[in-house]
Parts: sequence; C-alpha cells; structure tokens
Amino acid sequence: MGGAVARGASRRRSCYSGMEPRCRTPARRQAPRGPGAAALPLLLLLLLLLLVSPRPAGCLASQAPGTPSAPASVDPGVPCAPSVTCPSDEPRRPHQAPTDPSQRTTLQTQTVSVSDGDISFLTCGSSHEQDPTLRDPDAMARRWPWMVSVQANGTHVCAGTLISSRWVLTAAHCLIQHNFTYSVRVGSPRIDQVSPTTSDVPAYQVILNKRYRPHRYWSWVGRAHDIALLKLVWPLKYNKYVWPICLPGLDYEVKDGSLCTVTGWGLPRFDGVWPQFRTIQEKGVTVLSSQECDKLYHKISKVPSLVRVVDSRMVCAEDLDRENFCYEISGEPLACSVDTTWYLVGLVSWGPGCRKSEAPPIYLQVTSYQRWIWERISGQALPAPSRALLLVLPLPLSLLAAL
Repeated sequence: MGGAVARGASRRRSCYSGMEPRCRTPARRQAPRGPGAAALPLLLLLLLLLLVSPRPAGCLASQAPGTPSAPASVDPGVPCAPSVTCPSDEPRRPHQAPTDPSQRTTLQTQTVSVSDGDISFLTCGSSHEQDPTLRDPDAMARRWPWMVSVQANGTHVCAGTLISSRWVLTAAHCLIQHNFTYSVRVGSPRIDQVSPTTSDVPAYQVILNKRYRPHRYWSWVGRAHDIALLKLVWPLKYNKYVWPICLPGLDYEVKDGSLCTVTGWGLPRFDGVWPQFRTIQEKGVTVLSSQECDKLYHKISKVPSLVRVVDSRMVCAEDLDRENFCYEISGEPLACSVDTTWYLVGLVSWGPGCRKSEAPPIYLQVTSYQRWIWERISGQALPAPSRALLLVLPLPLSLLAAL
C-alpha cells in the first residue's frame, strides 16, 4: 500500500499547468503485484470522487525547476489531477511542464491559441521581449505583459499585476476610497494613450483583505495584510502585451541575496494627474533577510527594539537609489525569474520615503497569502487535508478566468 500511495503521489505532483486547461502525465507503468496492489482500485476511486466535484477551469504550475527553493506556481481554480480535463470556455492557456523532484527537468514548449494569431507561448510568467537592450515603450510592454494600471474614475492610482484573464492583484491601500469606479488598463505601451493593444476593463468586484487596516504599526512604520483583488467585468484576451505572471507555491521562499526586478510607473500623482512615468520602468533589486531589514528600520525609527517591524509576511529588497523611480506607495510588483519564468514574489506596500536610502521599501510577501487568494478566487476554502496531501495535490491559483 505504501508503494502504491507513493506512486500515486508522484503522478499527482506532475499535474502543473500555469494556465493550461488540460493536465497530462506520462504513461503509467504497470503496478507491481504485491500485498498493496489490491488497494490500488480503491485509491483510484477515492481520487475520482475528489475530482468529480464541479470546478472552474485551470491547473497550475506547481513546481518550477531550478532555484530559488523550487517554487510552485498556482493557478486560480480548483485542484486538477492527472488525466483529468478541466472544462473551459477560454482560449487554451500556457502550460507549465511538471518537475520530478528526483531529477532536474526543463519547461516544455506548448503552443496555444490566443488572440494575437499564431504565436508560441511557453507558460504563465513568460516575457515576450527577451532583448534587454530594447527600452522603447512597446518593448517594455512586451517584456512585462502582466503590468496593469489600476485606475479610479479614470485616473491611475497604482500598479496591479495580472494573475489570470479576469483577476488582478494589487495593494489594498490603493483601493480604500469609497464612491470610486475602479477599472484597469492593460497592454498599453503608454498608459496615458490608447493604442491598438490597449484594453480598458471595469472592475466587477473589489476584494480587500479583511485584516487590512489603513493605519500603520507605529507612526509611519508598518502596514499589514496590504493585499487586494480586482475581478474584471469580462476576461481579457491574451497576447504578447497581455499575459499573466505565475504565482509562487505555498512553500516558496525567496532566498536572501536573490536578484529580482520591480516594475511600474512610480509615484501615482507626480504632476497631479498622471504618474511619475507614462511608460513601464524596471529596476533590479537585491532581496535582504527580514532580520537585517528589521535592524535597519529600528535604526532610523523610534520603534522600540522589542517591536518587530519587518515580519515573515514581508519581503525586503535593497535599492539605494529610489528617487528617480519612486515606487514605495503604488503597489508595484516584485518579480523573480526562475529559468526564464517570472514569479510574483511581492507587492510594494510601504517604506521610509524615496529620499531615504538608509532602509529599503517593504513588499507584502505573496506566498503568505496564497490561501487567501485561493479562497477569494475559487469561492471555497482551501482543502483541509494533511500537509502531505496538500503537497501532492496541485493547488491552482492563477487561472480562474471562467469565473
């Protein structure tokens, strides 16, 4: 029985699609005959019962190869299992190839049909401009196709991040104004202009984390649970200017010293109307340990030493020159690349001010809120079996486009 369960778990771990509605596994080997073999039909029956409940489209990129810490990108949806077709009325989505923990594997190319014609895409988190020397507005929009301008009454207020065709993740402090109509602008090389690639979509629903509080921990320091979701009125059509980023898995931890990238438009009210930049900006940053970052904040603030400023739900990334591209208050995403696939690691939440280089800005850590994202997007609680089973079953958290 132990061998059969281990083989079943191995097969289930291989269902990962970043945004692909089908999940497949390699051909099964014939199970060896033995005392545990008789229980295999019962195990398969239980698995079938788990899978036949109604669920929205989507499987997930469950574990990316390489470092850091073998992340698992989740697709919003309900768990998808091997050999099960997830129904969808959406275009075919990118596919994340499975990774066998016992050996290093690479992502497999999957051709999908999207609105931009015959283009081959790899996975969620695929950048469609690989030449780093190209910095024109069109190239930047292709390089970061998940960037979203979150707008209130038609005015840009924050950056958002596309995680599926109908869901945008951003900071809660960007959406606390009442009597505002929220919308998003995507696929636009310049957010102050409408181009053939631009899509403006109203928000159908604004979801703030219930534990978020606008006030700070201590004076100007700290902000907790600063995360929100926007559900769009209709799903976006994917193309090389509009593409979702991957979400990391439940056990993902970005390593100290990792080189990541923050992208966005900077201060949202630079000239009273538009943000600091009209085109997408990017900045390489270095992830610091939370302990080191906490010490820096105690040095520049009056927070008592016993009060922890930077906790485990936050990510700290060093950037000594933020004045030219000031992104501390506008929800910009922190993305890290693993084998050319980009994962959303953090959302900028607060900081000491762009003119203060003594301490870096603080990001909300997306991994800490995977359960919250799952429950808001899928409309149901994350399954509550044992942790071992949670690691076996894929947890789709980046594709509930059909909702």
